[in-house]
Amino acid sequence: MLSLRMLGILMLMFLLCDADSLCPDSINPLRLDPPEVIGKYGDTVLVNCSSSEEYLDGMVLKLGNTNHNDDDDENFISESLSLSDWSVKAECRINLNETVECSRELGITIYKTPDTVTLYGVDGAPMVEGAEYTLDCHVNNVAPVQKLTVIWYRDNEMFSTETFNENTVTPVNVSSSLRVTADRHHNGALFRCEAELHLGPELNLTTASLSYPAVVHYGPLIKNCSGPFSGLEDEFRLDMLPCHIDGNPPPTVQWYYQNMEIGADELLKRQDSGEYTVVFKNAIRRSHSSIDITIEYRPSFACNDHYEVKEGDFSQTLCEPEGLPRPNITWLKDGEVIPTPQRWTRHDSGSYSLRATNKHGTATHALDLDVLYAPELKHTVDYITVVEGENATLTCGARGNPPPVFTWTCKGMNISASTTNLTITEATISATYSCTATNHIGTITKEIHVRVVRRNIPEAPAERDCPLILTPAEVVVRFGDPVSVNCSTASTTDFLGMSWEASAGGTGFEDKSSLTWTVEKVDEWDIKPQCYMTRRNGKQCFMTPDITVYKTPDTVTLSGVDGAPMVEGAEYTLDCHVNNVAPVQKLTVIWYRDNEMFSTETFNENTVTPVNVSSSLRVTADRHRNGELFRCEAELQLGPELNLTTASLSYPAVVHYGPLIKNCSGPFSGLEDEFRLDMLPCHIDGNPPPTVQWYYQNMEIGADELLKRQDSGEYTVVFKNAIGRNHSSIDITIEYRPSFACNDHYEVKEGDFSQTLCEPEGLPRPNITWLKDGEVIPTPQRWTRHDSGSYSLRATNKHGTATHALYLDVLYCPLILTPAEVVVRFGDPVSVNCSTASTTDFLGMGWEASAGGTGFEDKSFLTWTVEKVDEWDIKPQCYMTRRNGKQCFMTPDITVYKTPDTVTLSGVDGAPMVEGAEYTLDCHVNNVAPVQKLTVIWYRDNEKFSTETFDEKTVTPVSVSSSLRVTADRHRNGALFRCEAELHLGPELNLTTASLSYPAVVLYGPLIKNCSGPPSVLEDEFRLDMLPCHADGNPPPTVQWYYQNTEIGADKLLRRQDSGKYTAVFKNDFGRNQSSIDITIEYGPSFTCNDYYEVREDGSSQTTCEPEGLPRPNIIWLKDGEVIPTPQRWTRHDSGNYSLRATNKHGTATHALYLDVLYAPVLQEGNDTPDVVLGENVTFPCSAEGNPPPEIQWNYKYMPNTKLTETTGRRQRNITITGATSTNTGVYICTATNEFGTMTRAVTLVVKEKSGRNPSKLIWLLLLLLLFIPIIYLIVRCRQKKRGEYNFVPSRATDGSDIPLTPTSNGVKT
Repeated sequence: MLSLRMLGILMLMFLLCDADSLCPDSINPLRLDPPEVIGKYGDTVLVNCSSSEEYLDGMVLKLGNTNHNDDDDENFISESLSLSDWSVKAECRINLNETVECSRELGITIYKTPDTVTLYGVDGAPMVEGAEYTLDCHVNNVAPVQKLTVIWYRDNEMFSTETFNENTVTPVNVSSSLRVTADRHHNGALFRCEAELHLGPELNLTTASLSYPAVVHYGPLIKNCSGPFSGLEDEFRLDMLPCHIDGNPPPTVQWYYQNMEIGADELLKRQDSGEYTVVFKNAIRRSHSSIDITIEYRPSFACNDHYEVKEGDFSQTLCEPEGLPRPNITWLKDGEVIPTPQRWTRHDSGSYSLRATNKHGTATHALDLDVLYAPELKHTVDYITVVEGENATLTCGARGNPPPVFTWTCKGMNISASTTNLTITEATISATYSCTATNHIGTITKEIHVRVVRRNIPEAPAERDCPLILTPAEVVVRFGDPVSVNCSTASTTDFLGMSWEASAGGTGFEDKSSLTWTVEKVDEWDIKPQCYMTRRNGKQCFMTPDITVYKTPDTVTLSGVDGAPMVEGAEYTLDCHVNNVAPVQKLTVIWYRDNEMFSTETFNENTVTPVNVSSSLRVTADRHRNGELFRCEAELQLGPELNLTTASLSYPAVVHYGPLIKNCSGPFSGLEDEFRLDMLPCHIDGNPPPTVQWYYQNMEIGADELLKRQDSGEYTVVFKNAIGRNHSSIDITIEYRPSFACNDHYEVKEGDFSQTLCEPEGLPRPNITWLKDGEVIPTPQRWTRHDSGSYSLRATNKHGTATHALYLDVLYCPLILTPAEVVVRFGDPVSVNCSTASTTDFLGMGWEASAGGTGFEDKSFLTWTVEKVDEWDIKPQCYMTRRNGKQCFMTPDITVYKTPDTVTLSGVDGAPMVEGAEYTLDCHVNNVAPVQKLTVIWYRDNEKFSTETFDEKTVTPVSVSSSLRVTADRHRNGALFRCEAELHLGPELNLTTASLSYPAVVLYGPLIKNCSGPPSVLEDEFRLDMLPCHADGNPPPTVQWYYQNTEIGADKLLRRQDSGKYTAVFKNDFGRNQSSIDITIEYGPSFTCNDYYEVREDGSSQTTCEPEGLPRPNIIWLKDGEVIPTPQRWTRHDSGNYSLRATNKHGTATHALYLDVLYAPVLQEGNDTPDVVLGENVTFPCSAEGNPPPEIQWNYKYMPNTKLTETTGRRQRNITITGATSTNTGVYICTATNEFGTMTRAVTLVVKEKSGRNPSKLIWLLLLLLLFIPIIYLIVRCRQKKRGEYNFVPSRATDGSDIPLTPTSNGVKT
């Protein structure tokens, strides 16, 4: 039965009977294996043809002109096909029926690789840069040409291809031409071409030509020579420049300076700075470059030892050192570094040391500075008052440098010269005197207003016991305001009357015990009213109130005497003018700076009328005070609770100061194409705000420019304003990301070092990682034959990563040297064994050497031996001859060494050293080899701190020196220097030869230690030589002590009066130093008090008896042997015997005293309103306590029946009236008085008539009886009503029941 597929085919055949018997691929059952044949000419291949369907009418495989039938009806035919015919064809056919035939043709490609591929230059060699040249690649006898691609390579980099459009199957010869323009970068480049047959996805056959080296001639190209450059005087030559010339043929070089030829090996001086021209020439052309070269030099001074300058002058140009780069100057005073002065002030006079430093060294210079300034006065106006006829001395008191000359004038007339003081003899009239102080810097004038007043007539002193009381006793009143004072007396017995005497408000005599003085408007400044009292004996006493008439200032103004703005470092005077104020002796001028009180001034004049005064404040301008607000306040201190203040407006301090650079010391770094100078953290403080300019290699540069890697170097920033100029030099490194500029293919020899094969660029220097087959491998040290292959290099720094792929071909000779590296001492024996691992491609070997050679031998193992090495550059070679006659060789690495004959260390500049100066130590290493293996190591006190290696590539012994530049320092005095010459001959072979130690002797000025103080010491036990003050100096310094500018012996015992500031001066030949110390001489407690004290009640106890002692003693009070709290205020009960105990850390002292507390009288109370029946006797007692005992007086109307009696001491006085009458009625006043006060008591006596009986008591008795009788009646009545039985129903009962209440008695108490 036919299959469904066969039925489909048959149906399709019927449909296609009229379609020209076509066989579409969808019904074609034939399959060829392989479907396509790619074979080399002459090869034989097997071809299979099969059908997927059965029951066919026949199948034929045609190979060339031969048909092969399917005789077995297996639907499969397999036959061999020879590829010896370039045009052979193969086809398989099948008949599906009588009219339909299907077929498949075999694709056949027959190829032949080229016999040769050759490359040559059409135009000859060498090439000349810039011209065009043709290279031809000839491919001989290749087929099929349409499958051919010629690929051009330059240094393993494919850069051109060519294909061919011909459709031929037979071999042909073709050429590919390459047109190149000669370029210096391709000099030595290897060109090659490859003929590649692209025969299929996985079949590409390549035949390569030999490499063709390009030889390019080109004119000189100058590199790294753009400058500007700098070098050190006497050390720099033109041949030390990094200038490099690239040219082929190699060019010659000639230098020119100022159009004159100059040798490149000449040492240059500072005057040789300028533009140099270098000319390079070869056969192609001539090239030149002009370069700015700056010859730098170490700092030096050419200054005077003494300078006179004016106060306020700028300091920058005083003593400028020479040096390039411009030195940084450090100022020192008394051995201490100080800020660089901006403007001189008078306090800057003294001795200085200047230290100038640049990158090449340091220089020092000592000088004395004398700052001159114009005369100045604390006050430019003074007011004094003198009594007529008395002498007065006027003082000018101006200071200046040089000392000023004085001239006195009055009313335009010269009255004295060259004196500080002027004496007025027997002053008569008021006048204004002028004092002029002059030196050659300036002049200042002071006016002194002298007021002459008449002598006052002495007034009678007020009596000490005058019993007048002024209320208030002290008065403060503003000029023009009203004022009043009451005057009263406590005495009425010895009193006739009182009055007020005054220029205004006087009252006249009146019989009163109280009188008030009143003025409606005070119009006098020196008003002195007096209250008088007249006694019975006609004598008078008086008291005067203390009246202060004041006036607040009209204005208080603050101004700058020297103008504004201020300049930092200079001194300026601010004046506070207080206009029309009284009284001036009560005035205090208070200075504030930003609300902080920092100075006050009072006035000693004793005037009562208003005056104008000024207070001057001397300030040194400082940048930190810029913008601060100064003000002054005029404060009248008129009493404990009355202080009147008038303030000036604020005065803003505008301080101009030169630039101060901050945060700009560097070094700094930034990323290429991302970093600008304006990104630096440099900050400048200055007023006015400074301008800024950057410089690089002495050329201005914009701060907003993006910097490149070639812009790394030293930059200078200059800040300027009207006050000064400041600059800072900063090292800036422009970093950049890693990158490679390496070849793709390298051939190296086995044993070569790998480090310099392919170095990436980048900053910071990149870390390199080697990868092979995608795996990270250790960085190779020396190449081995097993290292051939493909590599990837990865370079990384903090800015990024770069990669590069390369192929490495390690060329090697199959010889083995044992050892491959040899270190041998000159004169010692040496031997090296040479062997080969190859025995097939090997004829023999031999050693070639100036000594120990062997000749050619048929051996695989051969030893080179020398009994005594007497050559420094010995290079034996072991060679091997292969069967093809070619040779290879290997040379052992032999180092011949010799240790130094001597190593000596010496001081070039002599000894001893002086602190701060630079000195050179030389280490001489004599007769050593090889010098490139030598390291000189410097030690200071066994501490390694410097090394030096040598770049010379010599193998014979040489003598070399290593120099060490040191700055002498006191801390290095006595340090031992030594140098060691160390030959580094291998990992485990380091040979060292050491010099003898060189002791450093450093001379230096005194440095004071442990002398800061202030010490506190005990009287009579301390001497100055007991202080821990110590001065370090070489030679050892002498010491001298000074007290109050007078020499004092250090062995003197000091007393308490010797406390104060002491100065120790230390000196040696290299300097002078001093230190001031505050010394306090302490002492134990002692008393110098009285044995008896009188004090007032409520008075303060602190000053009664103060002990001496330092530290101030603690005082303990004892009474009756018991410690008591320290009294604060005395009371009357505190009188008695006391003991005082004073204690400090140095001892204890005691003192006994009696204390008598005085207090005002206190009257004892009594009946102040007694009633006396006519004819009775009565006594009025009056007694008082007080200390001192008070005097008691009665003031009353005298009657014959009145008698006054007193007790002893007059502490009690009584009045007794015998048989009182109506005339005795009245007020009796008792007064107790002592010097501390008065107390009064008044007794009012009433005398009544006699009566028979007093009816008042009987009337009251009757009233009480009448009230008592009704009350008794009511009580009896109530008791009768309560007798009998009662029923009690509580209000809370709810059942209506009664609760009987039965009395237990009949109401009668049993």
